[in-house]
Amino acid sequence: MHSSNVLFDLHVHSHYSTDCKSKPRDLIKIAEKKNLTGIAVTDHNTTRFHRNEHFKSKIMIIPGIEISTSKGHIIGLGIVEDIPKRMTVEETIERIDELGGLPVISHPFDFTRKGIGKKVYKLSNVAIETQNASCPFQRFNEKAKRWVLENNLPETGGSDAHRAKDVGMAYTVVEEPTESVEGLLELIRKRKTTSGGTHLSIPEKIVRSFQIHF
Repeated sequence: MHSSNVLFDLHVHSHYSTDCKSKPRDLIKIAEKKNLTGIAVTDHNTTRFHRNEHFKSKIMIIPGIEISTSKGHIIGLGIVEDIPKRMTVEETIERIDELGGLPVISHPFDFTRKGIGKKVYKLSNVAIETQNASCPFQRFNEKAKRWVLENNLPETGGSDAHRAKDVGMAYTVVEEPTESVEGLLELIRKRKTTSGGTHLSIPEKIVRSFQIHF
């Protein structure tokens, strides 16, 4: 893991996602074991985790949601209100902004898991996920990284864990400590983050590629 100890996994799923069985306490336990500073629980089209789960933790729990737009998936970080699915990319981003959150384009070039693809080229006021541990091909992440570097965009990294043991495989490296969700989002906006980590093995990637995403 990266030498910095300010590490956040900003793409994690719990059993509130229809394609995941991970129990909230297991997610926290693994994150603490891997010395993460925090995790963002970004379930598919619901923020029920953040409304229903209340327990103390050594790590920061960042509210979020992964929304199924009409073109693909977008993460809203820092929000606890559900956003309707199947809206356009632009409408979804506007709604995230209205709620004070940060729109993050998750695995944009991963056509096997609902990335928004070329649509990302028309966006500017968003962050881009440049390392997703569950992408079936690392070239999808590399393409996202190149786009970020060429256009000076904010970036994040996350495991996209649908199993508790995968939490922390990929992560966001933050340049300086922060003690609040708002502080973290601001550091991302100011481009004081990068991504790091590894990815699933080829057999595991094959399994993940065929999981259902709504």
